[in-house]
Amino acid sequence: MIRFEHPLSERVRSFLRIEHLFNRFQTESMRQEDSPWPHHLALFTLFEIMECAGRAELKLDLLQELERQRQFAAAGRIQGAQAALSAQLQAVAENLQGIKQKFGQHLRENDWLMAIKQRMLVAGGTSPFDLPAYYFWQRQPHAHRLADLQKWAATLLPTQEAVGMLLAILRGNTAAADCVAQKGSYQSSSLAQSIHMLTIEVGMQYRALPEISANKYVTHIRFLEASQEHARGRPVTGDVPFKLMMCSFDPI
Repeated sequence: MIRFEHPLSERVRSFLRIEHLFNRFQTESMRQEDSPWPHHLALFTLFEIMECAGRAELKLDLLQELERQRQFAAAGRIQGAQAALSAQLQAVAENLQGIKQKFGQHLRENDWLMAIKQRMLVAGGTSPFDLPAYYFWQRQPHAHRLADLQKWAATLLPTQEAVGMLLAILRGNTAAADCVAQKGSYQSSSLAQSIHMLTIEVGMQYRALPEISANKYVTHIRFLEASQEHARGRPVTGDVPFKLMMCSFDPI
């Protein structure tokens, strides 16, 4: 099975992108390899995180949703909620509030890092003769480079923690239905209220990619053939069974 997540708001879209980038950063930075290239990708990803999560409203969005979820948990409106969840949400919010500077400001104030960031936008721009100081850093032991990456990412982690917790709540608060896309197409007008994300699980053997259009009135899903030659594959003509999960920050 393969799972596709489709955000229905710009806020959730931003959360998913930030989660994706932090996951990549953690994976590449922790690779136990002598080669410098995983750490090169980790640093590039750190710059992507800085841009993706640098929106001024993001911190406020996170704090507001954390507080809303804490109130739900305290009131017992989330199934299985306990006092521990409310305390955990409070702790995550306090960690996020504890970061007083603008997101990624310490990175922007590091001239060496910003020079690397700028050169990464140029094809081949981080060659040793372009950035000898960066080449020297790449030749340092793995543990040295890892310590630097962790130091640079440290003040970004409360944002990762907040995004991760909210997405865990979103993914755990779902209504699911087994569906069939007849001749590759599915349409429904029974989407639950206040849905913030749709999740689709489909068998890998169908080689089908969902193309989703959804609003509060109708949900339309068309499956396209997976292709490595065309940006958009041909429509699937056969029936495709799949599971549709409707995810919400609100009690369903």
